[in-house]
Amino acid sequence: MERSAMAEKTGKILRTSQSSSKKKNTKSQTQPIPRDITFEILLRLPAKSIVRYRAVSKLWSYITTTPSFIKNRAALSPPCVLLIFRKHEKLVVFSSPLHQNTYSYEGSYQITVPDNNGYIRRFDSVHGLILLEGTKHLVIWNPTVKRFFPLPELHGTEGEYFVGGFLGYEPIEGKYKVLCIFRGWNTQVLTLEAQESWRVANKGAFVHWPTKDCGRCINGVIYYKAFGLALRHAIISFDLRSEEFKVIEFPMLDYDRYLMVSYEGSLGFVSSINAMVEIWSLKDAESQMWSYRRFLLSPSPSISLRGVTDAGELIYTERSLNGSLCVVYIDPMKNTTKETKFLGASGEVWRPELLGFDLVNDFSVLPNHVESFLS
Repeated sequence: MERSAMAEKTGKILRTSQSSSKKKNTKSQTQPIPRDITFEILLRLPAKSIVRYRAVSKLWSYITTTPSFIKNRAALSPPCVLLIFRKHEKLVVFSSPLHQNTYSYEGSYQITVPDNNGYIRRFDSVHGLILLEGTKHLVIWNPTVKRFFPLPELHGTEGEYFVGGFLGYEPIEGKYKVLCIFRGWNTQVLTLEAQESWRVANKGAFVHWPTKDCGRCINGVIYYKAFGLALRHAIISFDLRSEEFKVIEFPMLDYDRYLMVSYEGSLGFVSSINAMVEIWSLKDAESQMWSYRRFLLSPSPSISLRGVTDAGELIYTERSLNGSLCVVYIDPMKNTTKETKFLGASGEVWRPELLGFDLVNDFSVLPNHVESFLS
């Protein structure tokens, strides 16, 4: 509430300064706020206010779309967990705070996906942007500014079908890239910048087919599960700087029961069955050295593992929608538990099962999401 009031007050100051600077007075004229001060003020506003103020002034719009603003704002943005319910082209989006044990009103809204995308098969969330993999096209979605950006058609793929698309972020150069695999052998990359187009990426490439699981981008490397003609099920890594493919063997045999996650800044696999939680973490990709941890916890049998936060908390949601929408966070190292319940617009606990949603087919959980003003 205090932050909202501050935003309105700050916006009034900015608007007053802008209008005052346009008024010519023979005796005195109010000086506009210096650009660096305006930058700092805008940087600390809530996301909704920044998006709204972009339409007020060309200067403010320019400032909030510069690489420097986008980078600094992302550093100030606390990570959250996005919960997305999907019904045809409609998405209902909730934002779950990571450091509160509370009811949450924040970040809930509905949005419509462009109807030319076909059925959405998967969401990949990377550094504030989300890749929607549809049956027809690949689309980038920015939940902060609530806009969709269809990607251009790939080169030389007429009559072919793509079997996997993955979004990545290279932190050194600050660039987003999309990797797409057609028919298992045609691999292409697109850098998300103006005037860029798809190009072939074949360094270390070989015939393989990604599974339906989501990929993970960690420290500038995309990881995903795949299989191939001369390859049993394995992990494929794609370095976004060198654009080179490599194969990593699974550390366990029963990999199907493990969820691929980002764990403590490394690739990880987590399994939660009854009271047993097992975590594999890749310590050295070159030597393929893994660490293994096992914890005895007591999560409710009615909840299932959905992901892991950057802080190492396990994210659980209900197995069935027979009550309120609730997210449980369990820290296996500290043996602590937090819980967030979601409220609808009227303030009542939100009941997704009353709207016909299905946790298996209509529900996605995206950990470690941050704000992004990239447009």
